[in-house]
Amino acid sequence: MLQLEDISVNARQRSEKVRDVPIAISVLDGERLDAAGLTRASELPEQVPGLSLAAPNARQAGYAIRGLGASGYNDGLDGSVGVFVDGVYQGRAGMAVGSLFDLERIEVLRGPQGTLYGKNSTAGTVNLYSRLPTFHPEASGEVTMGEAGLRRYRGVLSGELVEGVLAGRLSGYDSQRDAAVDNLHPGIRPRDRDEQGLRGQLLWLPDETFSARLILDHDRRNENVALAASNYSQATVQRSAYLGYALPPLDPYARQVKHDRESFAEVLQNGFALELNRHWDDGTTLTSISAYRDWRYDTRLDADGTGLAVAAGSAELEHWQFSQELRLAGSPHEQMDYVAGLYYLRQNLVRDIGVGFGRDAAAYFLGDRPELQLPPPFGTLPPSAIPASLLEGAQQHFDSEQRSESRALFGQLTWHLTPRLAVTPGLRYTHERKRAWLSRTVSNLAPLVSNPLDPLDPLWQWGGPLLRQVALGGDYYRRNAIEEHDLSGHLSVSYRFGDDLLGYANWSRGYKAGGINLDVTSPYAQPTFDAERATSLEVGFKQAFWNDRAWLDLALYQTDVDGYQALTNSPPADAFSPPLRDNLINVGKVRLRGVELDGRLRASEQIELRLGVAFSDARYRDFTNAPCAPQSQNWTCDLSGQRLFNAPRWGVTAGIDYRQPLQQGLAIFGGVDYSLRSASQGTLEGGAGSQQPTYAITHVRAGFGRSDGGWELELWVRNLFDRQYITAVRGQLGSGDYGVVVGEARQLGTTLRVAY
Repeated sequence: MLQLEDISVNARQRSEKVRDVPIAISVLDGERLDAAGLTRASELPEQVPGLSLAAPNARQAGYAIRGLGASGYNDGLDGSVGVFVDGVYQGRAGMAVGSLFDLERIEVLRGPQGTLYGKNSTAGTVNLYSRLPTFHPEASGEVTMGEAGLRRYRGVLSGELVEGVLAGRLSGYDSQRDAAVDNLHPGIRPRDRDEQGLRGQLLWLPDETFSARLILDHDRRNENVALAASNYSQATVQRSAYLGYALPPLDPYARQVKHDRESFAEVLQNGFALELNRHWDDGTTLTSISAYRDWRYDTRLDADGTGLAVAAGSAELEHWQFSQELRLAGSPHEQMDYVAGLYYLRQNLVRDIGVGFGRDAAAYFLGDRPELQLPPPFGTLPPSAIPASLLEGAQQHFDSEQRSESRALFGQLTWHLTPRLAVTPGLRYTHERKRAWLSRTVSNLAPLVSNPLDPLDPLWQWGGPLLRQVALGGDYYRRNAIEEHDLSGHLSVSYRFGDDLLGYANWSRGYKAGGINLDVTSPYAQPTFDAERATSLEVGFKQAFWNDRAWLDLALYQTDVDGYQALTNSPPADAFSPPLRDNLINVGKVRLRGVELDGRLRASEQIELRLGVAFSDARYRDFTNAPCAPQSQNWTCDLSGQRLFNAPRWGVTAGIDYRQPLQQGLAIFGGVDYSLRSASQGTLEGGAGSQQPTYAITHVRAGFGRSDGGWELELWVRNLFDRQYITAVRGQLGSGDYGVVVGEARQLGTTLRVAY
């Protein structure tokens, strides 16, 4: 009989069929991930239309759902989307933006998840589940070769270690490809992307009442993090012209930069998780998940983004976390199910950021200053007359540390009032505490030498300190702490109109703790910021058709967000101070409204069709103190009623999968995947060069192999029509300078899979 597979999920911390879960949820099972060739987290939005991922690099990555979620350009900002891997919260979004391998499924829960996933889930959650060890022998391998130097190897071994009691699984990958952006500066070769990962698991089943699962993982990634320029500010244009430097043309799709030093990042991650389950005969289960994770990010980059020797940057971040969750789930009688638990998370972030200034820095930062216009007969001071020693060799160091703790008590109850009607209330109490310190020191400054015989000496005695104030600032130190308490909730009513139709209405409230600005703040931004709270109303229907050959999931929602946490450009404190871009503020009010549709159809034994559509109208309801676009003459604008940044109005995904068995145990297969994302603003303040235009991309694949999956050879083309698109926007050194991450060009490749 032709039927769609009804996948089991753990969206409510217990195993249920996806059609029975009264939540807007998208599920990608492992087979679909493998068939679609999804190997990186950045490709997930191509399968989930309401999901976005902006990742200029692993440090500044940010997930968004329904348009809610900002990229983390300030290390004190947590994401609005909670990301969990095998039930373990990932303290930084950069922990879950790399390769996807050996996964059982991915669940994307849309909307605030304030009860069971209370840690930073005002927009929703992304849950990744790795495949369990098996007690039967299993081995598989995959080799992929493609254009742009792509080489990827993946393998899995699984099987019984002690008969009937202990099983193990080992999976790993190794991947390389050419750098996405070329550096045209002589002698500077961009670093290629190089990734390796290893995951080992043990599953112990001594009897039917107990299970233990141990997971160890290690990931390492090296990549080029140079961004292609999409706009130059007026200051950058004037400064470059003053030095006689010709800025490269603004053509981000050429994927070229001209930097005088390499920009790269090294990311290292290790993890340990132990899951224990105790089962009783009445169906009650006690679950314990203990986990430790550490994440290190080390980068070196050209901070000014030009071929001039102005500034070189470095950043070293070390994040570690320990989490413990205890969860009790059961069904005391057939009319009631419950989940209750305790949660603890401790995180520590240590950060060391450095900026070093080069021989061109002094002339560069004075290149747009009116002070250089000297009275007759001097005219304009030439760059050669500006001593490089004013800034050359100077160093800025930004050191900081943040410690945070989160404790929570949560519970959710499902009461089946009738066989068709169910009510699910839930509550979560959360206590958050954060402490941090931040310092800036300036060192290695050359002395300002006075020469009374030089007619320009009075200018330098005044202009030298001014220049250093503008470019370097002074020593800075502050220490801050916050402590918050919150009560979040959830209420769901679901009604089964028939065996094939489920309707539901949800009210939920999500909470994300306030935090500490881990950057130097201007007088216009506070050193701390308040919590973000989202309140959502959602109505949905899940309908099966034609004896389960077709499936339709429809959801309508409205989410009101108070205190949305976002980045702002702060105006300069005075005429001689630069604007500060990475200050965190709370947007007064944001409202999200939309409709989402997810459908599947098993058209025949050979063909399955997929369609996903998401419409989102995300706007600022109250944002009178918003930053203006850099080209504006004002620093503060009223954006109330305007579209929210990083929130495309439309998202569409569609696909077709085909598989036809042949004689002698062979089969041919193929597929087409299509995704569209409408235009959006890439940064809060907007301005020229920060837009993400509408784009649509198409991937195709075809192959043949054993009908039982023993081996397969596949040819594939990603971005078949070679569309040009932008996946992330990043503010650069000056106000109005932007760099972008350009999406992958058309790529042809082949994959060989072998399984036993």
